[in-house]
Amino acid sequence: MLNRERGALPLYRQLEIIIKGSIDNGEYSAGDILPAESDYMKLYEISRITVRQALQNLASIGYVQGMPGKGTVVTKKKIEENLRGIKSFSDEMREHGIEMETTECEVSRILPPPQIAMQLGISEKEECLRIVRTRAAEGSPIVYSTTYIPSSRNLPDDPSCYKDSLYEFLSRTYGIVIKEATDILEAALADSATAKALGINEGEAVFKRTRKSLDQNSKLMGISISFYPGTRYSYSIDL
Repeated sequence: MLNRERGALPLYRQLEIIIKGSIDNGEYSAGDILPAESDYMKLYEISRITVRQALQNLASIGYVQGMPGKGTVVTKKKIEENLRGIKSFSDEMREHGIEMETTECEVSRILPPPQIAMQLGISEKEECLRIVRTRAAEGSPIVYSTTYIPSSRNLPDDPSCYKDSLYEFLSRTYGIVIKEATDILEAALADSATAKALGINEGEAVFKRTRKSLDQNSKLMGISISFYPGTRYSYSIDL
């Protein structure tokens, strides 16, 4: 039931979380019709305005869509990616008919954390380029990534250069082609920064991918650490 105690989340927000959870956990799939507004009103003893506000919020993030004469239809699908060959994330999504959008991009030159410095093969006192991006698919954040690139690559620190596919930018502008990569895949829990970027709750399960990439000359290009919301993204591997 909904929490009506003082200080609790607004009722519409609680209902939104409940419905979103039922979609994320597979109780409702894309194309399914949600219960009628009157059903939610009766079950949770709330007003129609409260139900509609919850559904409108879910529609704004691409989870549902109201269809006259039909009801509220689930539109959210989990994106499943097959691990086969090296692709940019943009290319992975294009194979699903989805165009990516970079909603946040921050570029800076920093002294790398010890573990990153070791992986890049540089000193902790040597600066590297750090690119932090949030990318969205169909209006919903789908990946939050931090990429570290050795300063020796002489890449620009202009965020506009990294709004689209990083791999495409490197190939088109510098003739750098990513030919080799090693991915480490693991489960993780979202910290505050990751949760905020992906629009999820702190501590929620996320999919973490750490990629070490090499160019056509087998020279290290960089290290990328990416987080994906576990409810919206999955991987399959051909063995």
